[in-house]
Amino acid sequence: MYKAKALFLPPTIGDVAPLKIPTTTEQSSVTLDINQELVKSIYEHFEKNLNSLNLRREIFQKMNIIKLFKKSASTQADADLFFEQFNKNFTVEKITTKKDSSILAPINLTLKGSDPKLIADILNQTTNLVLSTTKQESIRDIIEQVNFKKAQLGREINELRAKADRKNIDEIIKLQEIDKIEREKLEDQIKTFRESAKIKRMDRIIELTEAAKIAESIGLTEKADLLENTILANNDRNAFYTEVNTQPQPLYLRGSKALRSEIKELTERTSDDPFVPGLRDLQDKVELLKTNRQVDALKARKSNDPFIETLRDKESELAILQAFKIDANQISVATLDRAAYPPEKRESPNRTKILLLGTIVGLILGILAALIANFWQSFRLEEGKV
Repeated sequence: MYKAKALFLPPTIGDVAPLKIPTTTEQSSVTLDINQELVKSIYEHFEKNLNSLNLRREIFQKMNIIKLFKKSASTQADADLFFEQFNKNFTVEKITTKKDSSILAPINLTLKGSDPKLIADILNQTTNLVLSTTKQESIRDIIEQVNFKKAQLGREINELRAKADRKNIDEIIKLQEIDKIEREKLEDQIKTFRESAKIKRMDRIIELTEAAKIAESIGLTEKADLLENTILANNDRNAFYTEVNTQPQPLYLRGSKALRSEIKELTERTSDDPFVPGLRDLQDKVELLKTNRQVDALKARKSNDPFIETLRDKESELAILQAFKIDANQISVATLDRAAYPPEKRESPNRTKILLLGTIVGLILGILAALIANFWQSFRLEEGKV
């Protein structure tokens, strides 16, 4: 029996760098940890495939190794039995140098068989298959992760935009409602002012009508001249005093003609607005509230993207992932430090060891035989004397 070996070393950071999923922000310490984790993950994946029965069965069938047993498998059970015998000759062994070492250990893959060239060929083909399969699976896993991340970012971006649209609509409704409430308050105030002005005008008409009736009853058509200042003579002091009458003049003194004219004007007045102090200012405020520049700007906004805080970061990350490509030629999942070659020395049987053991056993048996012969001869002599 001969034993062929292939030695593998863990990949370097550069070997697996193309498999690293890019991000927009990275810190050097975090990046180093991610790279080391990626190397460890890829190397563990490679080790798992070295022990894969499926890959060994693929080599078993591809090279038609069952014919090497010089037997034909009549049933699937026979083929499975031959494969189990073939699989038992494989050994995957980690070469550990120090306990609790953070350095990834090299891996030995060995195969035993009676044909040195054949087992070396099987081992090399197995090595190539495991390396290529691990690379393909690693690339597929990374691509799946990237696709999942892209889909997730796409959903997050759409949700951010939908949220911004909803917020935009809510802001418009809120502003419109605030303006509506304020406008209704002003309109109620204007209505109150108008009603108050109308009541005052009607009261004035009644007041003027009564005064006109009094003036007509006394025949006072035009405005009367009244003596407002009374001069009193003081014969003792020979002086004049003036007394001013501060009481308001009665309306009827204006005369019925003037009063009827004012009554007519007040009755025919179609609007009291020009005579209400502050009314125009309130109306101007109402007109201003009918147009809200902020609402107009929100309605005219074609895109909310510039106002979404984290949108650009997510778009940048998505763009990086969309541009992410993997070049399989730049990837190495493990370093083949030593390929398998046909062994020159037999693993078993060890002739030197057998010869040495045979000599020792023969010597021991010879000594035992001499002792037994001597004992038997002595025993015969003792019986002859007797």
